[in-house]
Amino acid sequence: MNLLRDHLIRPLRDWNLRGQGWLLLQQNALYGLSATRILVGVAMLGLLLTNFTSRHILWGVGSFWAEPYREVNAFGELVDVLEVESPAMFTLMYLALMGLAVAVIIGWRTRFTTLLLAVGMAALVERASPMGDQGDNIARIGLLLMVLMNTSAHWSLDARRRRRGEQRAAAGQLGPLAHLWHSLPVFPGWWTSLIHNVALIGLACQIFILYTASALYKVQGSTWQAGTALYYPLSLHEYGVFPWLNSLVTGNPVLLTALTYFSVYVQLFFAVGLLHPVSRRLALIGVVLLHGGIAVMMGLPWFSLAMLAFDAIFVSSRTWQGIERMTARTQQWVRRHSPEPVQKVLARRPAPRAPVGGASGADGGGTAAEPLDSAVGEGPRETTEAGTAPAGAGRRTRR
Repeated sequence: MNLLRDHLIRPLRDWNLRGQGWLLLQQNALYGLSATRILVGVAMLGLLLTNFTSRHILWGVGSFWAEPYREVNAFGELVDVLEVESPAMFTLMYLALMGLAVAVIIGWRTRFTTLLLAVGMAALVERASPMGDQGDNIARIGLLLMVLMNTSAHWSLDARRRRRGEQRAAAGQLGPLAHLWHSLPVFPGWWTSLIHNVALIGLACQIFILYTASALYKVQGSTWQAGTALYYPLSLHEYGVFPWLNSLVTGNPVLLTALTYFSVYVQLFFAVGLLHPVSRRLALIGVVLLHGGIAVMMGLPWFSLAMLAFDAIFVSSRTWQGIERMTARTQQWVRRHSPEPVQKVLARRPAPRAPVGGASGADGGGTAAEPLDSAVGEGPRETTEAGTAPAGAGRRTRR
C-alpha cells in the first residue's frame, strides 16, 4: 500500500497541484505572446501594403468577379461590412484596417484593436475567398484567441500605461474606471490568469492540430512518399521568386527528396519534439527553416510570418529575455560609438529598460512560461504549407 501511495497517488496529487498552480497563479508565456502580437501585426500590415495597388480589383468595387463566391460564403453578412460603391470610401476603410494593424504592433489598446483587426481581416479576405490561404485562417483564429490573453505585457504602449497606472494605484489615486483606462485588471487575479492560460492552451492545441493534420494528410500521397512532392510547386513560375534557387532544388534529386521528407517530419513530430528541451530547440529551428523556405522559394512571406508568429509562444521566456538584454547592450554600444551629434540626439531618448530576470506577478516573465514552453509544441498549417500546389496557384494576391 505504501508503494502504491508513493509511486502513483503522490505523483498524481503533485501533478494536479502543479497544474492548478500553472492555470491559476500567473499568466504564462507573456514574452512569447508579446512577440506573437508584433509578428502577426506585421504580417497583416505587410499583406495589406503589398496588395494596396490592387485592392479594388481584389476586394473593392472592381471585385465583381467574386460575387458568386460571396453569395455562398458561410460568413454571411460579415462579407458585406466592406461593401461600398465609392472607391474613396473603400480606400479609407482599407487604410483604417492598416491603422488597426499598426495599433496591434505597438500594443495600443491591444484587446480592442486585436478584435477589430480579426473582424476586419475576415471581412476583407472573405470578399474574395479564392484569394485566401491557410495563413488567413490561422491568423483569424489566433487573433480571436489573443483577445482573451494578455499580449501587451512587453514591448507595448499598454505596458507603459499599465506601469504608470500601477504607480497611481499604489498612491490610491485610481477609481474603477481609471483601472480600465490604464489597462489594469478589474477581475480577481486567479480569474484573469485562468482565462489567459486556457486561451493559451487553445492556441497551442490549434497549432498542434494544424501541423499534425497537415503532415498526416501529406504522408497519404504517393508523391510525398516518393519524395518528389516539392518538385511540382517549385516548378511553377508563379512561385519562382528566385527561379535559379528553385531550379537548384528541382534539379538535384537528393536535395529535393531530403527537403520533401524534412517538411513532413518537421510537422509530424513538432508537438512531440517540444516535450524535451533539446528536441524543442530542434523543432523550433525546423519550423523556422520550413517557413523561411516557403517565404523565399514560393513567394509567400506573409503567410510564413503569420505561421511563425504563433510559433513564438513556444520559445521560452528566458530566450526572449536574452534577446531583450542583447538588444539593450547593442543600443548602448551604438550610443557610445556614434558620432557626437548622433550621441546628443540619442541622449534625449530614455535609456532602454533592463528586462526583469525572474517571474513577477505583473508580467509573468522569467521562468513562469517554462512549463508551457517545454511541454507544448508549435504550429498548425494546411496541406499547401510546403507542398502540393494549391488550386489558386496563379492568384494575384501577394502573400
